[in-house]
Amino acid sequence: MSDSLQVVVVASPFAGLAPLYEVDPDADALVIVPPQTEPFAPWEEVTTPTQQKTTSTTAAPPASRPGLRIKVSSKHLSFASKIFKSKLKYAGGQKSKQSDGRIHLQLAPEEQFDSKAVAIVLNALHGKGSKVPKEVDLDTLGQIALFVDKFQLFDAVEVYGERWISRLEQTIPDAYNRDLIVWLYISYVFRNAEVLRGVTKTAIVGSDGPIKTLGLPIRDKLIKHIDEQRQLLVSSAIEIVTSTLEKLVAGKAGCNKYHCDSFLLGELVKTLTKNKLVWPRPERPFAGISFLFVVSAVEGVFTSPSHSRGSAVCGDLWNVCNGVAAKPNGNGYVNGNGRGGRGPLTPEASPEPVLRNGGGYFDTHECDARKSVARLDELDALEDAVRGLDLEGALGYRNY
Repeated sequence: MSDSLQVVVVASPFAGLAPLYEVDPDADALVIVPPQTEPFAPWEEVTTPTQQKTTSTTAAPPASRPGLRIKVSSKHLSFASKIFKSKLKYAGGQKSKQSDGRIHLQLAPEEQFDSKAVAIVLNALHGKGSKVPKEVDLDTLGQIALFVDKFQLFDAVEVYGERWISRLEQTIPDAYNRDLIVWLYISYVFRNAEVLRGVTKTAIVGSDGPIKTLGLPIRDKLIKHIDEQRQLLVSSAIEIVTSTLEKLVAGKAGCNKYHCDSFLLGELVKTLTKNKLVWPRPERPFAGISFLFVVSAVEGVFTSPSHSRGSAVCGDLWNVCNGVAAKPNGNGYVNGNGRGGRGPLTPEASPEPVLRNGGGYFDTHECDARKSVARLDELDALEDAVRGLDLEGALGYRNY
């Protein structure tokens, strides 16, 4: 991390160009922030092998923020950060003061630190609370976290970090996207265990491979553990779906009354084949497959009226198996189950219409096919059981 800072022995090319900002009027050091020329934490869309596109939000536009020279106290820097302390100690020995009588410390241009974020943090560690904003937007907080992380400044800004996060918590996304990754990094740097647990759960459920880092220094151990949990979850989901398919194929989940098993088998084979989830059955590391992808692939076949996800492709078929009254309209079609679905009363491959007394209602019945379908409720249980990652272990030591 010390490579993020350089003691300028010869005059920095940015020193005479960047605007001057004063944090300490009696400054004996000058922090030089080079211009930011690249967007912060860009998200690149990648089409997965299953043609699944991951939900994303737009990264910040290419930055045009100029560099900045910030007048600071070397004592405050040394007290707040071991990295600054080490560099300043070296600078003192090398007699590195410039013509203005100050030691110049230039941040590495390749790190692309944001001058606004750097100024906020330096005001905080100099005790200039009135100059520290009470709230910031997500990208600014992410860039503050980057500077805090690189120079180990957590203790100096912990209180501010808690306030900034509390003002933004309601914007935490419930889908795997760019903002979620930024939140993951922020929660890690500011050691917010609750937020980290929540965003890692969302990443485990929604990611289709090792999470993107967006160029942020997210720890490898975090990435590895999130993907291990994802693979375990996807494996369990595919096992449920595959075992249901095998029962239907083997005739172990039959329906002697309305042949529900035939309907279900056909629809299941079609959707699993279309989504490349069968023949061959996917194997670890399940590249390009998320848990939510598996769920969305089969929910149209299995969704019951009580199921929380999406719309049912075969809602009327569920009604047949479930014994729910399905009344045809004047055109001979059965109205959907409340999700806008409509289907013929007698599908092309179906047996004879199963109407009772000409009244347009299906008979209530129980069958093994229906019990087989009910297994899909276990997918919800799988998701509910995902906890997310814990920042600390039982003894209080950090896991990451």
